[in-house]
Amino acid sequence: MRATLLVLAALSLLGCKKTIGITEQPYRPTMAIEGLLMPGETPRIYLNETVPFFSSRLTPSQLFVDDAVVNILGPDGLDQLVVDSTYSRWWCRWEPFYAGSIQIRENATYTLSLTRRGQSYTAEATTNVPAATISDVSYVETFVDIYGGHEGVVVNFDDIPGRSDQYRFEMVRELDTRHETVDDREYRSPCLAEDEKVWQTDVGRFVYFDDRLDGAPVRFVVEPAHTNYKDDKALVYIQSLDREAAEFYERLDRQREANVNPFIEPVFLETGVHGLIGVFSAMNRSEPMPFVFPLDSG
Repeated sequence: MRATLLVLAALSLLGCKKTIGITEQPYRPTMAIEGLLMPGETPRIYLNETVPFFSSRLTPSQLFVDDAVVNILGPDGLDQLVVDSTYSRWWCRWEPFYAGSIQIRENATYTLSLTRRGQSYTAEATTNVPAATISDVSYVETFVDIYGGHEGVVVNFDDIPGRSDQYRFEMVRELDTRHETVDDREYRSPCLAEDEKVWQTDVGRFVYFDDRLDGAPVRFVVEPAHTNYKDDKALVYIQSLDREAAEFYERLDRQREANVNPFIEPVFLETGVHGLIGVFSAMNRSEPMPFVFPLDSG
């Protein structure tokens, strides 16, 4: 009798499957901006349009806003940015942006003015963020975080004392047709020739704030974004971010974690550019530290 009841219960559960259609609601797009001013470089502003969750528009070229007027006013005059792009051999796609021509100075204030379809937006950034100095870079075969065990690149540096500082990891490394991304897609570039190598930049998601440990030694342990092979070459940097940029990227990371972990409360993306989503801020970068991977990916 019990076995019969269990079978009936199982059959009833199978009969409960139901397909639910989702009606897409009206959606009003918003512009998203990303612009980090770096001393010694010319400005580069990424300006995209947000899309609803089920949109098929995904690539940078599809999302790019190409009909805006973007200007940056600084101590050397007005920089009128123009549409430009680079081609990523790794991702096989064009990546458009607005490019300036006047080199950014240290300890200077810059004002962004952006106009599109009768709407105007302004923001301000000051390039007073000092660069950190990396003391050494090493390697660990396994470290554990909320996503499990991984190999890691270990970066040591000292926090700059007497001020509020925020940092994140950056690596520029050589990739070829053997390499894959380490996320769920396991992407391998189909655009590269068999013996071709390209330099690819990866920026860490995690942002470190020195609020409680001003002037203390800092250690980053970061999982590489791609698989690697023994003797692969890379350059490691530490980015110093101003407070506004750091807080935005921290919220962005928390939002990403909420998408994959149901126990993390979602967050809303705030912005320092009124009317837009994103950031117009300043950053600096340490001198590069060469690094060679000692082992193949596990």
